[in-house]
Amino acid sequence: MKYITVVTISLILFAGCTGNKDHFTIEGAVGGIDTGMVYLQKFETDHWTSVDSTMLDKGRFFFKGQTEMPEMWHIAMQGREIYIPVFIENTDIEVEVFPDSIDKSTVKGSPSHDLYMQYLSQSDVIGAEMEKVYSEWKAAREAADTSAMERADSISNILDGKMKLLLKDFARNNGSSAVSPYLIMRNSWQFDLADLEEIITVLDTSILRSQYTMTLNKRIEVLRSVAIGQVAPDFTMNDSTGNPVTLSSMKGKVLLVDFWASWCSPCRAENPNIVKAYRLFKNKGFDILGVSFDQHRDKWMKAVRDDQLTWQHVSDLKGWGNAAGKLYGINSIPANVLLDKELKIIARNLRGEELITRLTEILGAPSK
Repeated sequence: MKYITVVTISLILFAGCTGNKDHFTIEGAVGGIDTGMVYLQKFETDHWTSVDSTMLDKGRFFFKGQTEMPEMWHIAMQGREIYIPVFIENTDIEVEVFPDSIDKSTVKGSPSHDLYMQYLSQSDVIGAEMEKVYSEWKAAREAADTSAMERADSISNILDGKMKLLLKDFARNNGSSAVSPYLIMRNSWQFDLADLEEIITVLDTSILRSQYTMTLNKRIEVLRSVAIGQVAPDFTMNDSTGNPVTLSSMKGKVLLVDFWASWCSPCRAENPNIVKAYRLFKNKGFDILGVSFDQHRDKWMKAVRDDQLTWQHVSDLKGWGNAAGKLYGINSIPANVLLDKELKIIARNLRGEELITRLTEILGAPSK
């Protein structure tokens, strides 16, 4: 079951930059806390960066700076689980933090943040439906009620489609706001190449320099390089014993490059289907290269043994930072690409019987 709590869509509002200010100010208050270090942070590719910091003065803090484009930053406190998202832009912003009820914290003065909050409020309706369906699916799984699981899966797919449509409508209706590429980027796992190529065309030229628009363009470039019909990008990665394995060395067989991880429940649920396909076609010129998004070798190897994954496996143990995953634009797992004997990509994300059907088309009837 595909279950991810995401947020979506909004009303038509005004765009990112407002007024003629060339800087921003953030005046904030933290309820019930008089002292402590406060940080203004932003996420850079794969890590958090501190933009500025200050000490609380009788529960209040102040930041001043500049930003070329509206961006999502966070206000955090040292030693406390306090992270307040704020869409920063060159205007006067007020933040009120309630440490015991973070979700009640408020941000005022940023039109981009207002637009972002409109989006969240609209998406909460679908999010609540997804929570309910996921609870039903878990109950059905515990009861081994496959019919109920299938019904929940079907509803979940419909809700996923609604989320996707709302996101696309949001970008279309708010094409001049940096909030649009930010939200599409955060939810890019939902969109294939054609979707992203369509979305990027509705974004206004005024936000082309937004880091989020540039990130979307980079993702489009990656997805084009691994589209069906392209030769699979080569890579080398170590197996469980530290020996390097190069993708191109496996040329000559129909090859499934399977991206997964021991901690990924949907991956583990899909593994029996891949095991079945391997047993049926391994003697007919089919092979698999497992690429793990694990960070701990022992957990990775235990999952390989427990799930009886008897093909070759590699990992750089960098989790979501897996180099091969980045090369292939993988931002959700399980995921896979099917290559022909010349390492040309012929299919993506085949699941269950769909994989067996496709292999039968290519290699003929499976071995008994």
